[in-house]
Amino acid sequence: MRLVPATALQRRLRRICSPSTLGALIFLAFGRLGLRRLCLVSQEMAPFDGRPQVFVVGNEAADVDSLVSAYAMAQLLNSSEMQAIALAQIPREEFRLRGDAVALFRDAGSQVMADGSPVAMMFWDEVPWEQVDQLEQRSLALVDHNKMTEQVAAHFDSKRVTHVLDHHAGGIAYPDASNVIDESLGSCCSLVVERFAASPDDSKLSKELGVLMAGAILLDCRNFDKDAKKGTARDVAALKHLKTSLDVPPKKEGPWYKELMEARKDVAHLSVRDLMLLDMKVVTLRSLRVACCSIFRTAREMVQQAGSPQQVMEVAQVLSKDRGYDVVILLFNKDKSMGKRRALAFITLDSADAAAAALCGDIVQQMLATPGNLPEELRQNPLYQTQGLVDDGFQMEEFKELQPLNVYSLKGDVSRKTVLPFASMVAK
Repeated sequence: MRLVPATALQRRLRRICSPSTLGALIFLAFGRLGLRRLCLVSQEMAPFDGRPQVFVVGNEAADVDSLVSAYAMAQLLNSSEMQAIALAQIPREEFRLRGDAVALFRDAGSQVMADGSPVAMMFWDEVPWEQVDQLEQRSLALVDHNKMTEQVAAHFDSKRVTHVLDHHAGGIAYPDASNVIDESLGSCCSLVVERFAASPDDSKLSKELGVLMAGAILLDCRNFDKDAKKGTARDVAALKHLKTSLDVPPKKEGPWYKELMEARKDVAHLSVRDLMLLDMKVVTLRSLRVACCSIFRTAREMVQQAGSPQQVMEVAQVLSKDRGYDVVILLFNKDKSMGKRRALAFITLDSADAAAAALCGDIVQQMLATPGNLPEELRQNPLYQTQGLVDDGFQMEEFKELQPLNVYSLKGDVSRKTVLPFASMVAK
């Protein structure tokens, strides 16, 4: 067999293959072990054409709402005048950790690689950043977050941000961009659906995208369960538009939502490190890099899996060293044995780091003092109201059972969407 030089192979494949077909051929030819390397090769094969590029980027947690928002919005913005590229802020190999995303892209009939990741989405480790930095007409659309992460900001200045669609606190950071931010919404995909509904080109809203966005809305709005207190009339209207336009979802909503949620919660095969990586956001507070992880297990379950509280700390510290974090914050699932309360743990890379210890201590002390110390900005935040934080505060209590892990129990309604804004307020 004669090996074809890479450049010649690239030229031949570009002539005969669509990007999605190319992805399938790559896996068939080289198998799973070479998947990541060959995804990189496929992206190097002229991922950018002569059109200006807009990178549509979801948040760094890369949850279903973020992934689907970026995937769908890129297809909406793509045109003969603009090359839109959906970009996930995680390596492709970490997509497999997200069981709900794997199930949803499968149900939508999307073209996927053998690991379930969508062929039509670019992942962070596949981007030829030296080429990107040379694209003079590149721009950026943010979905499911309203401020660039540090890794994105290293390649885009604020003037390149053209669109922001989000449902988180934070306000408008890029006034020259088109900003659509509604903190009360359950799902960012509802905003993307509205953009499709306003588009004069009906053909862009495919059934594939309809299934993806319907699934994301149902998941983030908890199937509009009244007890969950998630989802608004605007989310309902977005889902209704998909139903009437495309006859989606593909199954009855209740059973389908249950299937997707079970896929999300099925983490039995994941390691303690995987659980930390599964749903992580990274922020900078007082010049420290802080990773805030939503953990799909209770604190007791995580400790049992790791072997001891000390081993949970050690896994977090190794992860911090590998990724350059100074602090890891773990927000655990509700624990029925604790009256459906959550737990919140603070782990520093170096126990001798006075600045990191001071940040964690200040956040804890201020959370213990709520609700009386809540600033007006947070009191007006819709989630602080629906989660009862305005009236009751976080209801923090020391969780001595799991020492030496620095962990506290708090009311079960709390989410990362309220913890991170509070931590940011304290850090200032």
